[in-house]
Amino acid sequence: MKLTKLDWLLLLTLSVLTFEKIRWETPDLTLTWTNLLATAFVVAFIADRVRRRDALLHPAAITLAGFMLVFAAVYLAGYFDLQNKQALTYWLKGMGTWGIHFLYLILGVAHLIRRGRQLYVRCTYVFTAGLVVNSVYGVAQLGLQVVAGVNLDRLVVGPLTAGQGGTGGIGVYGTVAGSGTVYRINALTGDPNHLGVMLCVPLMVLLPYYLGDREGRRATGLLLIFLFGVQVLTLSRSAALGDAAGLLVLLPVLRRYLPRARTVAVGLGGTAAVFAVVYASSHYVRTIIAARTQLNGGSTQTHFQFYQLVPPALDPHPLFGMGFNTFAVFYQFITGRTDFGPHSAWVAILVETGLVGLAVYIAYFVYLLASAAAIRRSSDADVSRLGHGLLAALIATAAANVFYLTMTFDYFFAVALLAVAGAAMFGPARAPARAPATAVAPGKAR
Repeated sequence: MKLTKLDWLLLLTLSVLTFEKIRWETPDLTLTWTNLLATAFVVAFIADRVRRRDALLHPAAITLAGFMLVFAAVYLAGYFDLQNKQALTYWLKGMGTWGIHFLYLILGVAHLIRRGRQLYVRCTYVFTAGLVVNSVYGVAQLGLQVVAGVNLDRLVVGPLTAGQGGTGGIGVYGTVAGSGTVYRINALTGDPNHLGVMLCVPLMVLLPYYLGDREGRRATGLLLIFLFGVQVLTLSRSAALGDAAGLLVLLPVLRRYLPRARTVAVGLGGTAAVFAVVYASSHYVRTIIAARTQLNGGSTQTHFQFYQLVPPALDPHPLFGMGFNTFAVFYQFITGRTDFGPHSAWVAILVETGLVGLAVYIAYFVYLLASAAAIRRSSDADVSRLGHGLLAALIATAAANVFYLTMTFDYFFAVALLAVAGAAMFGPARAPARAPATAVAPGKAR
């Protein structure tokens, strides 16, 4: 399959969606690789369709366009609730970024459905590859910091962004007396929790695919172990919650691959014994586990504090909220910062867009779930596994976002793209009447 210019722009955008540190800042504008590439794709798509006098869009793209119009109406209604110039600045920045990425989603779905399975497979791989690169960077970040005290961000991100990107380096969780500093990998995302929650997506998507042929897909199994190891090194409790929710969704798929109860019991017993030895012998491990499992710590209380402040925030404008992307302005008196986001995507949606905005977002999310569920019913075994994985990834992300914020980030548009386009291409209405004699793996073109 020969790639067109539009194909390349689509793929390049998917590959950098999680590189949040690479950005250029001005007082009124934030530019990222994602913004620039998504804009280029939208412009190129429209120019190509105008040149060919082609205005047809697939019904799935039209449905997304309908959602965009409804969201835009809600956000515009919230404009009248803005209280100062600072809020207006944040609202305009948020609307610009959201608008270009939702257009990218709509037009990307339209383009991907026309181009077919091979490009869809490449999109899945390229998006995953972007997170793998991010994870590799995180491991290098940790290694250089521990061994040589080197801030990798200053060597890589600084020159790429003329010093305007995120060069703060690896996250520092704290210190353990006599054992050194506790680091949390944040890689190119800028926050350990961001990276941890983002990794829920490839973990959930790849797991069913790997289980479909464990002998033939050992490389995928090793990749899963690596990505999970990086996720653990983020020390993100939100990511752990997301993994648990996603695995519950995958349980019907996993059950057939689980060993006998006796084998599971022996394995769990051995793991518990090793953990007990390590826990008893290492003050460092005990301190970290205690810090990440306590429920009355400062970070935990911060999460719940934001939920407690939802009613007073909604009180003046319950229907349409206080304005899209203006959370930091309202809560500045608490956080003392003008760039501080909420610790929950659901809190942000409710506070910023009100009850109407939350209802619209829930409808949109249900549509994404239905799309992923439709892929599960494909007659192609590997495509069906992809549907299971996407459904689990969506649930995992939603659960993790109860206590953290990534569903409003650029990368989530990629998850939506794969779900909606996949349903249109591989759902029951598109499935062949008879399953092919040999299933085609996602990585192989027909």
